[in-house]
Amino acid sequence: MSSKQERVNRYAQALWLAQLERWQQAFEQATKALEEKKLAALVADSTKSSADKAAALEKALPADFPAEVTNLLKVMIEAGDAELIDDVNGRVVQVASGKREALKAEVTSAIELTDSEKDKLRKRLAAEYGEGLTFSFGVDPSLMGGLRVRVGDRLIDNSVATRLATLRESIATVVR
Repeated sequence: MSSKQERVNRYAQALWLAQLERWQQAFEQATKALEEKKLAALVADSTKSSADKAAALEKALPADFPAEVTNLLKVMIEAGDAELIDDVNGRVVQVASGKREALKAEVTSAIELTDSEKDKLRKRLAAEYGEGLTFSFGVDPSLMGGLRVRVGDRLIDNSVATRLATLRESIATVVR
């Protein structure tokens, strides 16, 4: 027999998943509505007011469309982010499936890294940020040496160019 807390958790999770599925379906409906050329042109028209755009989109959606999704779509249109609706739909699908968004690790070096150096970086970053990172490696000679690593929204800049710029700034503040 399951405990009371396990049953509570199952019911709460069932409610959450049902709501998430409802929102996912709503975003798919909104995405399909925006595929209609006339509505897409109206929403993209910078001469039209946000209220007109939102009203046209709301009119194209079913009567039983979730109010919270309607409100979010209005906010997105007001912010000029209507082109992100399809991307938000994709992210809702990802959340509904329980998958985490893969973090991107962008590594930039002054010279081309060897395969063994790339493997060491992959292992070190995976140990710090978790498995599932997607890596891209680039070369930027203006770094002069060292690395610039961006993982998600975190930047680790250990390049010679940045160190010199920091040193230049500190000297300039002392001289003033």
